[in-house]
Amino acid sequence: MNVAADVNTSMRPNIHARALVLFLALGFGAMLFTALAGNFKNSQPMQGAPAPTAGMPAGMDRNIGALMQRLAQEPNNADLLVELTEALVAAQNWDAAETFAKRGAALNAQDQRPLYLLGIVLHNKKQHKEAAEVFEKAIAIKSTGPLHYSLGVLHTYFLNDPKHGLEHFTIALNSPDADEELKQAIRQELGKQSSPEQKEKTLTPPASARPATPLPRELAQKIAELEKTTLTNPQDSKAWTSLGNLYFDTGMAKEAISAYERSLQLAPDNPDVLTDLGIMHRDAGNFSKAVECFRKASALNPRHENALFNMGVVFYHDLRQKEDAERAWRRLLEINPGARAPDGRPVSELIEHLH
Repeated sequence: MNVAADVNTSMRPNIHARALVLFLALGFGAMLFTALAGNFKNSQPMQGAPAPTAGMPAGMDRNIGALMQRLAQEPNNADLLVELTEALVAAQNWDAAETFAKRGAALNAQDQRPLYLLGIVLHNKKQHKEAAEVFEKAIAIKSTGPLHYSLGVLHTYFLNDPKHGLEHFTIALNSPDADEELKQAIRQELGKQSSPEQKEKTLTPPASARPATPLPRELAQKIAELEKTTLTNPQDSKAWTSLGNLYFDTGMAKEAISAYERSLQLAPDNPDVLTDLGIMHRDAGNFSKAVECFRKASALNPRHENALFNMGVVFYHDLRQKEDAERAWRRLLEINPGARAPDGRPVSELIEHLH
């Protein structure tokens, strides 16, 4: 379940500590589509592109030139077409990337990869409807978590269709090829469904409601079993924590808060549970309570990276207190100079955006 691996540490792999996503706080347009080279082979979703630069690095320029020379000799090499398109996407050369993505799609109608890349390109060219249509074609070839996640983002934030966005997020969360990094991003999206801030944007049902999309049978069964366990053995703090984690993962903020609070009554000195509780308070719109939880977690474990990162998020995004956000993030950098946000950006870069 999910240490925020994007904070780039080896924190307790068996503990459910999480980090908030700054996608909306720092510009959602950057969320979907990052430099793809090296990630596509692992079917990673696109999550954030830097602002266009005046030119590409010399090394990247040479790499693209070499790939084009090879392609001239092997014009029907599908893998080479994909590699070149990836490099052009990474360089944000959208027109050229579109040309070669279309060539790849025409070369093999059953190859999902060029369609995936073409969707990225069309999104970055502000052709969001066309991008969604291309992703749908790719899904018709093979349904994957990254594709459904990308469609969820497009429908929710660019096509004003949050209902279909939620459907795709839910499918992506339960996709067998979704890794923990992707699941973390999806859970964050589902968690936003409980925020009053999002309700004002008519994105989702009330915070107290169960998810609009029925839970998968296995997940619903796990929740039911843990609810029964906590009823028969209410002194089991671990069961309350596990139940809170399941509520967390399915966007049930109020239920998660209740479960985590019961866990902390029984075992009060758990910084990981306090951090998760803080995230759920934030999703429920209780920003001061969220900060209080993160501070308690940090006091118990001064090196708790997720607590510090999340504290900075709430200060910056929700409370508009940039100085406090910077203090939290600088403390994080003292612990881990290479710390990263869930979208992959260095925390040091986030601090630069504060000024």
